[in-house]
Amino acid sequence: MEYVYPVAGFVGGMALLAASVFSAFVYTPTTPSVVDSVVTAFTGVTLQLGDFLAVSSVTAVLFDVLAAFGVRFSLPVPFAVGYLLTHVIVYYSSLRITDVQSQPLDPEFDIRENPLRLATLSIPGALLLLPTSRRQ
Repeated sequence: MEYVYPVAGFVGGMALLAASVFSAFVYTPTTPSVVDSVVTAFTGVTLQLGDFLAVSSVTAVLFDVLAAFGVRFSLPVPFAVGYLLTHVIVYYSSLRITDVQSQPLDPEFDIRENPLRLATLSIPGALLLLPTSRRQ
């Protein structure tokens, strides 16, 4: 019962990250229209909130487990670790989403043949695993 909030936060964060990645793959903003602005804002907000929830939940559980083994840190240490991880992951994930949206979805990739690829990309930082090759 002790880990109910961190687990719920992790699941909620992962759901928000999945929504962010899915919206980035499905819709590529092309004009300065209201719809494009709303989709871009939705992608950014869900990416940041989802990453914050997932990373803070994992950080809380990690430092609690360390405390159970007798390794204790002062309160600013978990805050600093969570803050640093959240910002680094959001920064690189934002760069990768921008790369994904700057080029059309690969027509040779069929999501029905590999549905786990989209689910895997919802994991915090998994956008780093996308290839960076650009089409000319």
